[in-house]
Amino acid sequence: MSGLGAVPPDLAAQVSAFTARLRDRHGFLIGPGETADALRALGAVDVLARREVRGALRAVLSASPEQLRLFDLEFNAFFRVEGAAQPKLPPLLPETKTPGREEQTDAGQSPPPGPGQPPAPKPTPAPAPDDAPDPDEDAPDSQAPGQPLPGEETAPPDDAAVPSLRARLSPNAAPGQAVQAGGDDLPELLRAASALVRSLQLGRARRLKPQANRGPKLDARRTLRAAARTAGDATLLRWLGRPRRAPRFLLLIDGSRSMGADATLLLRFAQALHLRSRRVEVYAFSTGLTRLTPLLRRAPPGVPLTLPDLGDAWGGGTRIGENLLRVAREERAPVNRDTLILILSDGLDTGDPALVGRALRDLERRAGGVVWLSPLAASPNYRPVQRAVAAALPFLDALLPVAGVDDLHALPRRLRAARRA
Repeated sequence: MSGLGAVPPDLAAQVSAFTARLRDRHGFLIGPGETADALRALGAVDVLARREVRGALRAVLSASPEQLRLFDLEFNAFFRVEGAAQPKLPPLLPETKTPGREEQTDAGQSPPPGPGQPPAPKPTPAPAPDDAPDPDEDAPDSQAPGQPLPGEETAPPDDAAVPSLRARLSPNAAPGQAVQAGGDDLPELLRAASALVRSLQLGRARRLKPQANRGPKLDARRTLRAAARTAGDATLLRWLGRPRRAPRFLLLIDGSRSMGADATLLLRFAQALHLRSRRVEVYAFSTGLTRLTPLLRRAPPGVPLTLPDLGDAWGGGTRIGENLLRVAREERAPVNRDTLILILSDGLDTGDPALVGRALRDLERRAGGVVWLSPLAASPNYRPVQRAVAAALPFLDALLPVAGVDDLHALPRRLRAARRA
């Protein structure tokens, strides 16, 4: 079999351009290491066999079913030759002329139809042995290497009928615009936040302090002082105990486009919780991550909540695992046994779900509890089938619904029931 061993330089350059296309257009996590792996994989197959080339690149560069579908579309579009033959590599798909272009009549071809005559059918070229159609391959399109996919603004009008499948992660739904999270439900959210702060009992203080009721240790000094008022009789016993510490909160709000109005509701709840407790840290994430705590501290409570442009942390796609890992590694405030972590997300993720498990395994070891609040969980027939939620379940104390203010009021009761279970 020919083609095994070293990869031709021209093909190596095209593979590098192809990996850059996948990275820039669709957010594939591809760097120099993955490109080198793809070239090594091509060195082990026959580069003259379309199936082997496509399979080798597919195995190295695709990490999920969604990426496999996008890979097939881009492979068909990129490795497409019009005019001259591709150096060192024959066309990986049967060559067809772009509709609407003028074609020269060669020997053996049918002349162009005259006026009033129907066009003659074009002969279908017989595929080579290596060009047998794959059952899972998308239909080829007439696109030259390095050109935009059909459906983009620069595509010719004749390609408008070709469906365009694009899963590009938008860095921001409305670049340069402020985030409007106003609403008239702040009083209700303040009551829900107060109930949550009062209901949490995570850790106890190290030092013994006087207790209003009976405690684990007798306070002899205060008991004797009280006895001096009753002629030496210790009629009232004083006690010491370790009171519960005020809980900390770490809120991670999914600001992706799929969250819609639920994201702004959770922003207002984060503001209410911040007004009821100063031990609150708030982050927003989409394709990126940003810390909202300083912005919430400066937000006046009497006016609708408005935040400045949050960039790639709001209104785009979702990279839950990557951003949770950043929080686990870069969180400024300490995450300890007094901390309750609230992840406010629908779980629709475009990243690697394994990263979600890695991040939550670290956070769960350090925190007092990890709770996932999902708007989708409010549906009666909800099942945690999202990849990110399924990866997070082993490390969660509870997966609870949050589709409105009523669910936030019920949060303390549901948390107590989940911790007792």
